[in-house]
Amino acid sequence: MGTPRSRRSGCVLAVLAALALAGCGRDLTPKITTEIQQRTAAAPPSPLSAAVWTDVQRFYAQRMHAPRWVLDGEEAQIEAALRVVARAPDHGLVAADYGEANLPRPLPSKPSIQESLGEDVLKIARLDLQITTALLALGRDVALGRTSPAAIDPRWKAARPVPDLAASLAAAANAGRLDGWLDTVRPVHPEYAALQTALAALRTQLGNDGGDARVQRLVLNLERWRWLPDDLGARHILVNIPAFQMAVREGGRPALEMKVVVGTPERVTPVFSGRMDTIVFSPYWNVPDSIAEGETAPSAARDPRFLARNNIEILRRGPDGVSTVNPESVDWGDSDAIKALAFRQKPGASNALGHVKFLFPNPYEVYLHDTPADALFARTRRAFSHGCVRLEKPEALASYLLRDDPNWDAERIETAMHQDEERHVAMKEKLPVHIVYFTAWPDGAGGVQTFPDVYGYDTKQSASPATRGHAKASSSAD
Repeated sequence: MGTPRSRRSGCVLAVLAALALAGCGRDLTPKITTEIQQRTAAAPPSPLSAAVWTDVQRFYAQRMHAPRWVLDGEEAQIEAALRVVARAPDHGLVAADYGEANLPRPLPSKPSIQESLGEDVLKIARLDLQITTALLALGRDVALGRTSPAAIDPRWKAARPVPDLAASLAAAANAGRLDGWLDTVRPVHPEYAALQTALAALRTQLGNDGGDARVQRLVLNLERWRWLPDDLGARHILVNIPAFQMAVREGGRPALEMKVVVGTPERVTPVFSGRMDTIVFSPYWNVPDSIAEGETAPSAARDPRFLARNNIEILRRGPDGVSTVNPESVDWGDSDAIKALAFRQKPGASNALGHVKFLFPNPYEVYLHDTPADALFARTRRAFSHGCVRLEKPEALASYLLRDDPNWDAERIETAMHQDEERHVAMKEKLPVHIVYFTAWPDGAGGVQTFPDVYGYDTKQSASPATRGHAKASSSAD
């Protein structure tokens, strides 16, 4: 008795033999081409996504709608296509979601295959479309992800460019390199490949238990790499929220690392990317309106000495600019009057931002900064901020960022951090900043570090339905 692989190979050869036989008396290719053209001109079959169907349409348009896989002599290509779909689990995906059951399977005998297909142009065209659709659906999921990060947090945006899947699939097939096609569209980051390796090892250890929580954690984190840009920057800052850790990385390796404090589960630090361009020494803290209305103003109303004790001044925005306001003149019971005021904490030891902050413009008003609450860094879980990222060693980051500027040595940085006036220093080279959310991270030695799901994003992602509608993709081409 042959192995499963040899039985499948025999089936594929039998299918193609039947197709070749069907064309012995006359060439069916024109009719198959017409059938494919008509079917791809229609709306995407449910539940296939429009994005995948567009890839399918482009794939066949480049071929003038001629079949790709069922032509005589393409036995090896169908074998390779089946192997590609079967490798979906290597990427944390499920082969059955791509219609694996509807692709060529072992059938009773060669005559029955011939009877099944014969000169049935519709079935032959369907087979070609099924294979193409399965590959492109899988390729899109490997490249860009099954789920949308917005399902976890509306502010979380996918940032990976969409690859030309139709063109790359055609090129791989034409060059006989279909087996390696998924590796050309997957995320390029070495951490992705390392998580793949860890997933394969864990599944081997468990006997391929897809329901194991450790397996699911790796699957979820593989997906998040698909939402990141391919180019993080030769030098960049990476803040991993669940690890409560920041690293400046050069060439993919940490050049500077430190602990951080991130937002609470009620005031989460958003996941996004920016470009750091300014260092602010001895900063003012412009109290956000939400904090001013919910915390600062009520505290000032209860305690007349609260503002002075915390070095906070009141400002009023007016047509002639901004002016300071005497706290004794404020009617703390008038909510409308309070909304017209702004609160600002002066530079100093008690300033909520500490002695320095690092700006990378973004719509969330999030930045990295020092903190007077150093005791929090001794804790294991450090989710205590209002959303910004507090740094354990801010002076070390300032020194790193200004290391190529001879005007900024350690002594001058220390002096600038302890002045009574705010000072902005523009960086000569903007530095990419990526705030990410990984609960599993390769440790560099073949293992994986795991971190707490501090915001419950693993749970949300697990519960989120796939938004692209690829399930049973190749059967949708029927």
